[in-house]
Amino acid sequence: MLKKVGQGWQFASENNLEDFVWGQLNSLFELSPLKRQYTAYGDICDILALDKNNRLVIMELKNVEDRYIVQQLTRYYHSLLEEKPFQKQVNYQLPVRLIAVAPSFHRHNWLDRKYHKLSFEFMSFTVRQQQNEVYLHLTNLDTKKVSQAKIIDVSLFKKVKISQINDTIVTAESGDITFTKSLDDMLQYYVIVKNAHKLGIPELDSSEIERLNNQGYRAKVSKLFKIRVKEQRAKSGFREVSIRVPSSIGVGTFVIWVKRNIPTAIQVISPSGGRY
Repeated sequence: MLKKVGQGWQFASENNLEDFVWGQLNSLFELSPLKRQYTAYGDICDILALDKNNRLVIMELKNVEDRYIVQQLTRYYHSLLEEKPFQKQVNYQLPVRLIAVAPSFHRHNWLDRKYHKLSFEFMSFTVRQQQNEVYLHLTNLDTKKVSQAKIIDVSLFKKVKISQINDTIVTAESGDITFTKSLDDMLQYYVIVKNAHKLGIPELDSSEIERLNNQGYRAKVSKLFKIRVKEQRAKSGFREVSIRVPSSIGVGTFVIWVKRNIPTAIQVISPSGGRY
């Protein structure tokens, strides 16, 4: 999800940024998710969400500065008002909110916004390390309101095994972390194939499920983790999903994989009770 750049960190890709923001819409923006990568008349919107007044929110994310983000949001606005999806959830009597999220904004963005008939919210972000924890730090450039959400505990990197022939994980000098195909398949089987519904995420394609089911993974495995996912109906605001994996899977490996692949996860509890 992250890569080391000089003395700091940044998201490895725009898709990684979107994965993280999607899982933190409520904590960062006080929004409820509707749909990711929604296509309307050929335009693909990064994120559609609802605010507390059931207004439609169109969000465009950029991992680097982009001169044309206002134009993109304008097209999405037009396409979505033509189509008006999610009419049971969205109050189209209220103005649509247009949110641009980027590390910085070009001078042209501000000029485009200044003379535009629509209203745009500009939010800048940085990725900051505070001791062993890395956060996304978000600032609304109009209201100056600041929010943040933890991305990962980098001390976990020290717990990740650098393998040899059957390596489970590879760490590059740049700070990037890449899972081998064999490990990724194994965790997809034990975490997603067996628990997608409980975790509140979509199931894999049927062909992918069949492929993983044919890998011959053991039915009984002993290492027990718990993943906490958001649950609005629960008094605690979350529910715990028990996940069993082979004993060869290290804590750091499991936590990093979950942070990357399970957008609904808010915390991982290790077999010894550690919380990440």
